[in-house]
Amino acid sequence: MDYLGPGPAAGATGDGGWLFSVLYASWWGLVVAAVLATAAVVVAVRFGPELVGAFEPYEGESVRRGIPGRLTIGLVTAVAVVLVSEALRCSDLPALPAYLYLTDVGVVLAFVDARVHRLPDVIVLSSYPVLAALLVLGAVVDRLTWGFWGDGNWAIGAQLTGAAVGAAVPLLFFGLLHLIPRSGLGLGDVKLSGLLGAALGWTDEIYRVLLAVILGIFSAGLWAAFLLVTRRARRTDAIPYGPHLLLGAFLALLAGAVGS
Repeated sequence: MDYLGPGPAAGATGDGGWLFSVLYASWWGLVVAAVLATAAVVVAVRFGPELVGAFEPYEGESVRRGIPGRLTIGLVTAVAVVLVSEALRCSDLPALPAYLYLTDVGVVLAFVDARVHRLPDVIVLSSYPVLAALLVLGAVVDRLTWGFWGDGNWAIGAQLTGAAVGAAVPLLFFGLLHLIPRSGLGLGDVKLSGLLGAALGWTDEIYRVLLAVILGIFSAGLWAAFLLVTRRARRTDAIPYGPHLLLGAFLALLAGAVGS
């Protein structure tokens, strides 16, 4: 994955301080990543099933699936966490807590949406400030690590702008789709797309936002086609779109790691 912070991109080699030594110049960086990843999985296993089961469907709707067990949530979270941790460990370790938080939240939201066709505001909207705080905190630690506070594209303000643009693009696109009658796209999907776009926009590579949108639409289309072909759904049946948005964003985040 391309580096997300200012250091190597600007030719910085680290200030030789203890932060650089811990995060990048020794095996302690691997330990830090492993501890953060393990914590993310433990939190998901401990609280995931309760969170998924805490939300009921809208009035007149039915529950589509049962509450997943701790093993199921643990396995799904572990796979996602390992991939995200490996992608960021050597490129932007201080940003890892933010993306691990989003991974945990994403797994819970995917199961909630699949179960009751909801993406609760209490999770989605509250994740905006939490994610922003973790990203900014990670950016500050990163700059302290490299002894370089960035200029141009690597200034924190520029990354915040990238996150804002990244959120605005899918919010506008899916917001317009939501206005189309029988589009099957709920407001929860629109709000989630903005959260995911902000996380991808922070990387200063807007193509990841566009890639996430394309992959999400493609995944939803394939799943809908499968349900129709196997006669598990009718054309008028709604499908949960959240899991496909999350999968698209997940793959787009990892895309930069391929071949690096």
